Amino acid sequence: MALLYLFHELNLDGLVVHVNYARRGKESDTDQELVEQIAFSWGFECCSIRLNPEDAKGENFQEWARNQRYQFFRDLKGDFKADAIVTAHHRDDQVETILQKIFRGSAPTAWQGMRVWDGELFRPLLSFSKQDLLTFCEAEAIPFRIDESNKSSEYARNFLRNEFTPKMNTLFPGWKKNVLNLTEQAQTFEASMNILADQVSSSNFIHREKFNELPAILKPAVLKTILDQVGLEGEYSKGQLKELAEVDSLQTGKKLRIGNVLLIRDRNEIRIEPDKEGRDSDKIAILNKHSIDKEVEKFGIKFKLKSRLSKKAGLQLDSDKLAWPLALRTWEAGDAFHPLGMDGHQKISDHLTNRKIPSHLKEKALVLCGSDSTIYAIIYPVSAVNGERGAVSEMAKYNSTSQTFLTINFT
Repeated sequence: MALLYLFHELNLDGLVVHVNYARRGKESDTDQELVEQIAFSWGFECCSIRLNPEDAKGENFQEWARNQRYQFFRDLKGDFKADAIVTAHHRDDQVETILQKIFRGSAPTAWQGMRVWDGELFRPLLSFSKQDLLTFCEAEAIPFRIDESNKSSEYARNFLRNEFTPKMNTLFPGWKKNVLNLTEQAQTFEASMNILADQVSSSNFIHREKFNELPAILKPAVLKTILDQVGLEGEYSKGQLKELAEVDSLQTGKKLRIGNVLLIRDRNEIRIEPDKEGRDSDKIAILNKHSIDKEVEKFGIKFKLKSRLSKKAGLQLDSDKLAWPLALRTWEAGDAFHPLGMDGHQKISDHLTNRKIPSHLKEKALVLCGSDSTIYAIIYPVSAVNGERGAVSEMAKYNSTSQTFLTINFT
């Protein structure tokens, strides 16, 4: 509302877009009414979009909601030939964004957080705190409403806002400024990586000898920068980047394929190409509990529910611990699961590396997921260590009280 008021005061033209997720009943509708009434009274055209929260069933709601609204924003930007998508992100949002990137293990280049202008999104309020904006709204008598669901710490960002931040303010006054200072360090890191990348590569070629002269610890980061420069940016795990960085060990003419990247050794150069073959990202099968009393085969893998353990089964899971229906699909970058007998989660890419699955076959591995997106098992494309064909998650392991078992066998 503060942003809309500024557009009004500066006589700027814009289309107001409001997304109603219909999660708070009358409260959601009242939010929409306020936005529409003020927009019209200030002379703005307003577009309200109502979504069905049931469409996000089985998905991370916040991620789903963000993807939905930004797709609407981009579509409308194109339809109206607008100059930018303008959002009211503020300084507190920036701190939360940087913290989440750090906690999720993102590389230093990601610590820059959001930019005021990134070529598509314009965030003119990014240098102001939330309190600055509240004070401004009160001083200018700008009407606004508070989304009460933000007071729930169910989601990561709300936890940072409601519980983490107040304690940090008490224990480390001024800590937010220190977090924001990381953006400058991130820019320094990015500039350094760009210089090194330019020294060891040109166009879509890596100069092998120059690349090999780099310290081993820098190779993954420099390679990631090179991939970004040639338009193959993506979410690569540390394990994947380390594998790609070892491309110099390939013999001439050999290829290394990981994710959407193909590296080809050509004498003293390494050629970078997009993986045109790619992996079968559409490879997915749905398994309903009621349909596999009799054995069902998907992609050469046999599934069956049994009332007792089988000595011949390749993998066995406790059926009652699974969120049905299940999906059998190709794993994606960022996928992680809780390996049997281990503490914490492990990325699928790292797990496959540890099980010594050949690089060119890793992309063919499958994961078995629940309707809540939990990964219950990994199925390898070939036999791994000790002849294993897969791994079960701690979340799906059976015990002495288990009554129904999902068995998985391989043709």
